[in-house]
Amino acid sequence: KVYEYFLSKFALAEGKGKGEFYTPKSIVNLITEMIEPYKGIIYDPACGSGGMFVQSIKFIQAHHGNTKEVSIYGQEYTNTTYKLAKMNLAIRGISANLGEKAADTFSDDQHKDLKADFVMANPPFNQKAWRAENELKDDPRWLGYDVPPTSNANYAWILNMVSKLSENGVAGFVLANGALSGGGEEYKIRRKLIENNLVEAIVVLPQDMFYTTNISVTLWFLNRNKTARTVDHNGEKIYYRRREREILFMDVRQIGIPFEKKYIQFSEENIKQVTTTFHNWQKVGFEKTYKDTPEFCYSASFEEVEKKDFSLVPSKYIEFVN
Repeated sequence: KVYEYFLSKFALAEGKGKGEFYTPKSIVNLITEMIEPYKGIIYDPACGSGGMFVQSIKFIQAHHGNTKEVSIYGQEYTNTTYKLAKMNLAIRGISANLGEKAADTFSDDQHKDLKADFVMANPPFNQKAWRAENELKDDPRWLGYDVPPTSNANYAWILNMVSKLSENGVAGFVLANGALSGGGEEYKIRRKLIENNLVEAIVVLPQDMFYTTNISVTLWFLNRNKTARTVDHNGEKIYYRRREREILFMDVRQIGIPFEKKYIQFSEENIKQVTTTFHNWQKVGFEKTYKDTPEFCYSASFEEVEKKDFSLVPSKYIEFVN
């Protein structure tokens, strides 16, 4: 608790443009509760100080699962932060493979052949010049997609995570809002992700949640397997409906509670409201438990997304009341 407290204070003191290693705890909690990493391989390609891993272990403990049934893999670019992550996990008794060294995920992938059941990440927003013009053009991570533009790494991060997903793998990650509707290569990649039935949900977050920027950002949830199936969640059988050609859009900009005077965070009730809506939408019998709600959520068909030219901006789908 002391270590976590000082990590957050350090991130606050670092100010704008720094402190990227720290993802606000309530956002990490929300991602974890959404994707439910009970057992399997967990991967974070931009793991910072390891907060995603810590929360995953806490989630398993809170739901009386077995922490020995998860394996943790991560990568971090900055050497000091890499050490922070190792310490953060060590003092909690969490074993993890963070690669042999601090390294750039794109130019020196530490987990080339990894296939993960859960991918969680908060990569740097709108990272510029992440590769030289002729570098990584034939990288296997882009296979089947366009090469991400050199000017912005958002889609390179997405494709890196997609390449790491196992056949039933799910991903939850944070991106700047620009990725929802960018043109050029970004448009082509986004369109193909949607056509390949990978995008499961898009959740737009309130402003002022991050210490390092006040922009509104979005949570993306991807799923390799959106077919009808039965999943054993820690002894409980859950029936998922077929939803390949549907995407759930959520707008949670109006929820949250004040934090540290000028910031916003999610309360436990806020997190429960969002995750319950998402899980009800996923499951069989959702017609009884899920319904589209103005200014909050909307389940869009593939045809509706196609009509909007493959934009993933939630306000284009969710009904707003004047």
